[in-house]
Amino acid sequence: MKFMSILLKEGRKEDLKKKYTNKFQDYPDTLDFVLGVSDLVDNNHKYTDFVLKNLHPNSSTDEIEDVVESVKDFHRYQSNLEKKDINQYKSIDELNRALDYSRVKEQEKQLSSQAIKIYEDDKFLVVKPKTEEASCKYGSNTKWCVTSKGSGHFGRYTAGRQSLYFIINKAKSTNKNYSKVAIHFDDEGTLRYWDAQDSPMSQREIDVFEYAFSEMVDTIKSDYKSSEGSTDIILTQVFNYLGKNAKERQNYLNSNYNLSVLVAGFSNVSDLGFGRSEGRLTISLNPYKGEDTDYKLIDKYQMLITYKSKNEKTFIANVEFVDVDQVLGDNFTDLGLEGWGFESTYSFARNPEETAKSVRILIASRVLNHILTNSKLTQKVDGSSNVWNPNRSSYGYTFEKNKGLIKKLVDYLDTDTIGTKLDFLVSIGKLKSKIIDGKKYYSKNGDYLSSSNWRGYFSSFFASARLAGILNYRKIGRDYFLTKGPNFDAFKEGQLKSL
Repeated sequence: MKFMSILLKEGRKEDLKKKYTNKFQDYPDTLDFVLGVSDLVDNNHKYTDFVLKNLHPNSSTDEIEDVVESVKDFHRYQSNLEKKDINQYKSIDELNRALDYSRVKEQEKQLSSQAIKIYEDDKFLVVKPKTEEASCKYGSNTKWCVTSKGSGHFGRYTAGRQSLYFIINKAKSTNKNYSKVAIHFDDEGTLRYWDAQDSPMSQREIDVFEYAFSEMVDTIKSDYKSSEGSTDIILTQVFNYLGKNAKERQNYLNSNYNLSVLVAGFSNVSDLGFGRSEGRLTISLNPYKGEDTDYKLIDKYQMLITYKSKNEKTFIANVEFVDVDQVLGDNFTDLGLEGWGFESTYSFARNPEETAKSVRILIASRVLNHILTNSKLTQKVDGSSNVWNPNRSSYGYTFEKNKGLIKKLVDYLDTDTIGTKLDFLVSIGKLKSKIIDGKKYYSKNGDYLSSSNWRGYFSSFFASARLAGILNYRKIGRDYFLTKGPNFDAFKEGQLKSL
């Protein structure tokens, strides 16, 4: 029986070779290649006649393999097809259109977690791909760029507010252009249709399509509308809200001016895709409480904002600053925000407008705190660059006068003694110390403990002194030793001011 099977295969092979010798006379290697394809040989050349009939004599190896894959799919799904004889199909395209539904049904099982089925009836299946792999599978046999693996097109067409829907014709359309249709919603919610050849459908085609299949189209539009509550959609709205908010430091440096930072924005930059927005930032000195002083525009910048959602309640925004046309006049002072920026986590407010307002206020606050002690600005307003901004809410130290504990620290530093914070506290009697087994231990009134037990002792004082620039540290080995800060001399001379 095995011998008879071999003879049968060889006999069919010879018959096919004679039948198609003239068609492939200029490309005999192509004919021999097809007759030797193992998948065709294993089926006793049952489908080889169909393959040779539909192949161009000059077909490439890839093209031959594509046709063989279609034949293999026919063999796999034959029982599901209306035409169960492969020779009833007039072309490879017709066969592929007939196979699309069965292929999709199998893909549904494999890709159930990677695509959402939006709609299905006896004629159409509509899916919303969630991954590039699902896009490639459900968009097979089309020329859509989103089916190009590794190209990044799928990500670009689904980022932010965008959505893709694939309409798959289960009724084996005679027009291959409409065997599959893609619907794309852009960031603005504008809907576009694309046929299987990746050509945009005309408005007349769209009108006919929407009229004929209104239930299906309404389901797609409804699904897109329901997804507008997602955080990315909200963020797109937040960073496209125009408005102005400012933060001020009143009576700045005891002058007749309020230092004001005004944030104006936002506007999405659609050319850069989802998550990009811009705005304007203005820094000025405004008259304090109606004083007879003039408004002074100091500096201004363009803001570049990159944003993304973190979870359902919060999002992250990174803000950078770019110099714009110079402010003309004597008041202009370049505060050097170019290249500086910050990233913060924000919470969603009640609505996009309120969220946008809170973002603008936070940006203004961060910039205001950043420039309060800017030496160019303080020099312009007060004639001095020796200014610092104490953290009153956390520490409470302002060092307005050189007395008390800060004077003891200044005197200690003036002796050029090399010591740590604990050594200083011992020197002024706040702590006692002794050596135990070669290691220094400290005590206030009770047991002697190792240095690690005293890390928080007077920590607010030392943090404020460093913030004021009176104190600094130098690391030697594992220890940090006290040194003079950049504002040490100014503080001694009474020139250091706290805001």
